[in-house]
Amino acid sequence: MKKRTAWITAMVLALALSLTGCAGGNLNGAETIATLDGSTNITLGEFNLMLRYQQAQMESYYGALMGGNMYQQDITGDGTLYGDTAKETLMEEFKKMYIMEAEASNYGVALTDAEKEAVAAAAGKFLEANTDGAKKAATADQKTVERLLTLLTINEKMYDALTQDVDTEVSDAEAAQKRIDYVYVSTLGTEQDEAGNTIELTDAEKAQKKADLQAVLDEAKKSGDLDAAAQAKEMTASSTAYGADSTYPSEEVRKAADALKEGEFADIVETENGYYLIRLASMLDRDATDSRKTSIVQERRDELFAEKYRKLQEAHTFEKKDDVMAKLTFERTFTLKAAETTEP
Repeated sequence: MKKRTAWITAMVLALALSLTGCAGGNLNGAETIATLDGSTNITLGEFNLMLRYQQAQMESYYGALMGGNMYQQDITGDGTLYGDTAKETLMEEFKKMYIMEAEASNYGVALTDAEKEAVAAAAGKFLEANTDGAKKAATADQKTVERLLTLLTINEKMYDALTQDVDTEVSDAEAAQKRIDYVYVSTLGTEQDEAGNTIELTDAEKAQKKADLQAVLDEAKKSGDLDAAAQAKEMTASSTAYGADSTYPSEEVRKAADALKEGEFADIVETENGYYLIRLASMLDRDATDSRKTSIVQERRDELFAEKYRKLQEAHTFEKKDDVMAKLTFERTFTLKAAETTEP
């Protein structure tokens, strides 16, 4: 219980909005943007609030890299603005949340009194943290924020209910992760010509890099201290875990490591972009294997939820109103401001 109410609070405390851009038109938050089963209305206000929350996240994280309001850019190059794609994706999420709410009673899912109190308190904190302009642009009032948080919480609880019978048993063999220590030397050039093109290394330069790495390998075999041997040549030894379904490190590296016994070194491995010195540190890394087990169970949960959700959808109809969605534009940029949080 404490975990879920803390999540509700943290989500809203993170949403202190910074707003820039032209004023734009006023939105009627009570207007219907979609309907479930022809009778349950999804309001423009709650949809817009969630849209602006997502926009603020994306602009805060990636806006600087994209060089401006990324929601008004054709990121994929197919003529579709990212903002339009974001709206369609979010509408699918609202469809799911409303179906989850409609089905909640069939699974004994409802908000507890403590969760309702947490929702109301979190909504109030959000409203206190934002300016009137930001709240107006995000169509945020107490009722709308509480409604959105309620939907999100029910959706989370329904996920738990639908996946409670997932198989949580994962064997070591299924999740097994080996760990290797390695030293990598790149054969990609670092110098550039006047035109800004990377100058490729000569065969002699590549051969020298390989020879230097071989010297590290020879010393490490003698001393048993790979870190010290690498540092003596101004190189760095690193470590990584991988399993049967891993795509990293490269196939050449994994193949060479798979041929080793624990503690053994491989011959220098040559890849397209460099050379690797490899030592098999562990045939079964306990921490990495346990972590992979957790990931496998989560993958099973996601697959089970998706399967059950597909079946639940068949019992419902959903209709979105494109003319109302078109009222949501992206002249404004929303970003997240740092918000003070407290331990619940």
